[in-house]
Amino acid sequence: MEEVRKQEGKGKRSLVKCQVCGEIFDATLDNCPVCGVGREFYVPYEEEEISFQNNTDDVIVILGNGAAGISAAQAIRERDRTCSIYVISEEAVYSYNRPMLTKSLSTLSNAEEIAIHNKAWYKEKDIINLLNTKVTAIDTEDKLIKLSDGTDLTYDKCIYALGAECFIPPFSGSDKQGVIAIRSFADVEKIRAMMPSVKNTVVIGGGVLGLEAAWEMSKSSKVAVLEVADKLMVRQLDDAAGQLMGEIIEGLGIEFRINAKIIEITGEDKVTGVKLENGESFPADLVIISCGIRANTAIAKDAGIHIDRAIVVNERMETSIKDVYACGDCAQFQGINYAIWPQALEMGKIAGANAAGENMTYETVPAVLTFEGMNTALFSAGDNGKNSERSYKTIENGDSVKKSYEKYYFYQDRLVGVILIGDTSNMIALTEDLQQGQSYEIVERKYKKSI
Repeated sequence: MEEVRKQEGKGKRSLVKCQVCGEIFDATLDNCPVCGVGREFYVPYEEEEISFQNNTDDVIVILGNGAAGISAAQAIRERDRTCSIYVISEEAVYSYNRPMLTKSLSTLSNAEEIAIHNKAWYKEKDIINLLNTKVTAIDTEDKLIKLSDGTDLTYDKCIYALGAECFIPPFSGSDKQGVIAIRSFADVEKIRAMMPSVKNTVVIGGGVLGLEAAWEMSKSSKVAVLEVADKLMVRQLDDAAGQLMGEIIEGLGIEFRINAKIIEITGEDKVTGVKLENGESFPADLVIISCGIRANTAIAKDAGIHIDRAIVVNERMETSIKDVYACGDCAQFQGINYAIWPQALEMGKIAGANAAGENMTYETVPAVLTFEGMNTALFSAGDNGKNSERSYKTIENGDSVKKSYEKYYFYQDRLVGVILIGDTSNMIALTEDLQQGQSYEIVERKYKKSI
């Protein structure tokens, strides 16, 4: 895959951009290497020409090797050929396409299968990876990164891209063996080792990652999905869409509950089940928790960097401390932190470019959710009626037999939100319409065949 994706020095490549996750890659690939969707979700992409060059002797240290960190490293090297770039990661493997962890849970055997770049790419770019290395502190006065082995690393610029960790609600028994939140490849390895003995899986959380994990585990075990909210994908779907997704899940033999108040994960040392407040109990050899994430901000907070729900950055990805940037799932701009792949890529690029001396500004990427699994597809983008201070106008259509649904949300006669379930073939066109804020009349006329 890597040889296809990166063929520098061999002529101009034909590139495409995935409209689902924002990844840019070689047009010869049949599936997006990040989210796995097919060619119908590609659009042509013209490779960016980097005219800014500023070769220095700077040492730039990137904390974290997720999408944002690697995007930052690439942006730096494109602009500064001579600086030193260090990427520090607590994980033992090179950066990988994290969205594929749950999408490929039943088949993934090693991290190289979903690697963003191979080892040769880092060598060619002269990017030094410090794997299995934990950052313990940042000394912003003396510009030192303190590591768990007792060593210090001096920096001229620091990019904080430590991402986020899974939120584990304080359920009784959440520390038992067999309770896993999927955030790293090591988590997948734990589940893969357990799979031969898992007959019953309980997934706590009905968001997209929880449903992806449930779909993958349903191929080898009986699965139940427990969602504490009153609908699946509560932030992205309305009531009708959430109900339809529930019907689709049940039709595949997967149990699910909404308003599921969990009081205990049962078992001695090893998990045996999950008990609800209403008395229901679900047997479990494996419990997967997918209840959202929390930004990794502790080190930044200790360093005196301004924190809200995540690290506060300006349009240049600068934090409140000079020469320290932040990007990805651990950063928020104008109060927004969607914690999605396209945001991480763009934030990383802006942080890296500016750390290299350029002056680029970040524009918030659209909030988009996609799901492919359960023998269906889902696309949700924008504001789907969640703002209680707005009065929305809508267009809605559903087919209970075909298990399809589409809804368009308008505010002040402009398209602001979309939900598609089943047929998502209009996704690319609707993404453009959302960006343009198309009128009610145009949307109704444009999609009247489907509506």
